[in-house]
Amino acid sequence: MLLHETWKKIMTGALAFTLVTGSGTVLLATSVPVAAEEAPGAKATAFTDLPGGHWAEKHIAKLSLQGIITGYQNSVDGTFTFKPEKSISQQEAVLLALRFAGLEDQADMDSLIVFGQNFAVGEFYKAYVELAFTEGLLDREQEYAIAAAEPSVEWGSKPASREWVTKLIVKAIGQEAAAKQLQDAPSHFEDADGIQDRYLGYVNAAYQLGLVKGKTETAFAPTDAVNRASLATLFSRAQSSFPVDYEGQVSGIISELQADAITVFEVGEEQTFTLDENTLYYHFNSEKPITKDQLLEYGDVTVIGKNGKALYVEMQGDVQHTQTVSGTFARYNATSKTFYLWVNDKPVEIAYSDEMTIEDTEGNPLAIGDLKANVSVTVVQEAFGESPVAISVIAEAEAAVTLIKGEFYSGDTKSVTITENGELVSKFLAPGAVVEISGLANASITDLISEEDEVELSLNADGKVEKIKVLNRDVKVLAGAKIVYYDKAEKFITVLDADKQPLSLNLTDKSTFRYVGTDMELDAAMALINTNVNVVIKHTGANIVSVEFVLEYTGTITEIDTKTKQVTLITVGGYSVKLPYTNNGVEWYSRPTATHLDLKTGDTITVALKLDKVEANAIKVHRTSVYEIVSSDSVNKKIVVKNAINESFTIALTNVKLLKPDGTNALITSYKAGDKVEVTYVGNSVVQVKEVSASSESNG
Repeated sequence: MLLHETWKKIMTGALAFTLVTGSGTVLLATSVPVAAEEAPGAKATAFTDLPGGHWAEKHIAKLSLQGIITGYQNSVDGTFTFKPEKSISQQEAVLLALRFAGLEDQADMDSLIVFGQNFAVGEFYKAYVELAFTEGLLDREQEYAIAAAEPSVEWGSKPASREWVTKLIVKAIGQEAAAKQLQDAPSHFEDADGIQDRYLGYVNAAYQLGLVKGKTETAFAPTDAVNRASLATLFSRAQSSFPVDYEGQVSGIISELQADAITVFEVGEEQTFTLDENTLYYHFNSEKPITKDQLLEYGDVTVIGKNGKALYVEMQGDVQHTQTVSGTFARYNATSKTFYLWVNDKPVEIAYSDEMTIEDTEGNPLAIGDLKANVSVTVVQEAFGESPVAISVIAEAEAAVTLIKGEFYSGDTKSVTITENGELVSKFLAPGAVVEISGLANASITDLISEEDEVELSLNADGKVEKIKVLNRDVKVLAGAKIVYYDKAEKFITVLDADKQPLSLNLTDKSTFRYVGTDMELDAAMALINTNVNVVIKHTGANIVSVEFVLEYTGTITEIDTKTKQVTLITVGGYSVKLPYTNNGVEWYSRPTATHLDLKTGDTITVALKLDKVEANAIKVHRTSVYEIVSSDSVNKKIVVKNAINESFTIALTNVKLLKPDGTNALITSYKAGDKVEVTYVGNSVVQVKEVSASSESNG
């Protein structure tokens, strides 16, 4: 089972535009295009006019290999050019957005569509533009008005401007709420006065989501036409907020990495791809290529492959999905491929395979039969399969643990460097090495602060680091807090905590900021303190580690005070938050008259927040019920179910997560009459439907 869950939308068609060979005319693909990588002798993107180091090289390469974009083919020598500076029309951009959202097949190509006066669209695109109006990707009244104001310009063939395309993409990835919230927020761009009011919130949202960065550091150039390189970059970056599956693409965990092959684990299955000198390697937070040596085994990855070969490999994180078990060895069973450890005076069974490595702390290889009873061992297991399998075992020699202290300088998944007595000292990390920071659960080496943290390294007999303990700080969490003052010159903020007590905290070069799960810069973050006052602040002493703007909290009620009207949660992030609320009703499926008096400790709820104060705007109770399917309608995306007393009702499945009994993604067509499904509600909204196996029981 994967440790990180990412919602994925399945796209069945190619999100692409292709170009008629040799004509120089841009058309949208209506048949299978000739992919650039299929050209004889092609390497990377095979675009001869795209030099190495081009600013959009990563995005063009990825979308080309995904089959999203192709290029102009020379009819003489068969080579491809991309023409990165060529602009794209509005009607072409609309079709791309529909394909990106998985809506293309819903266009009625046989219907007679007549638009308003002055609204001219190419015949091929009419059904798609009409669908965009219907689905809310375009505003009919607004686009008609734009066309009427420019009667001499054909709306469809008009080059798409940067501000217009930005709004289209933000709506396509479902972030319109963020755009509305940021409508009046200060803009990062100095030419914001040139952004039309109807686009300003969308540009602000796109900037904070990392979709756009401006033509320069400070200029957005809103009316400039979008060129092909920029469009490729926008769609590539949008995939981080709106993940999509493509044919030949696999996202999962690197379960094995060899010199010429990579194996990826995805939802219970493994796929192996070959690697060669033409394979492209990237990291999710960098525009520049990386090398194969920088891939992280047991880390999250996306591979785009064809015919068993990896064409594009992108690391999606810096965390290895492994877990460590330490104890004393008891015995093993070669037949069942299991061995047992004593952990906290209890026997623990561990599965292993023939690929498991065993060595002692001196680095000497061992066989499992060499392990003696009661010897101390550390076992590293993969943590992504249904049953963890041991990857390696290290048998500890009876030697005193060596401790060294110093100031943390740098570190990664393989080694750590500290400053000891003015000298840099580097040590390799032992398998399963842990980081301890008081107050911070599941700390990792990325939580350490360079040239600030005083650390103690525990070394094993082999001189490798088993544990890194921070000595000079602990991390505290302020949730339900409000920033009431920001001093830009002195770089500090004043915060009111949940009990209305003021606290001054310092902003440092190490402080980080996030909004809607996306990193942002200090100035952009501080511009939000008047439009969304709800923040979660992590700090060490008086120094801020991170500031995250939140729109809601989800967690379990630990205390509810009906007199002072305050509810306390332990959130899914593991910290406590106290929130005031009013007498507004509680949204609770099948209990329309529920109030806050019906809430109890142990209930799981989602609290939507008011933007202008730390206060609940709505309380939604989580509930799960099991029903029997009466019928399913995949065309209209709905099912009819009945409950235990045979009452029937319809459940709409648009934007609802659908799962099979094993937790993998399901399609509506897999749900049949008579099947049992487990329906999860948040308030009155259905958020998930999961098929129940025959052995499962209803929880009502």
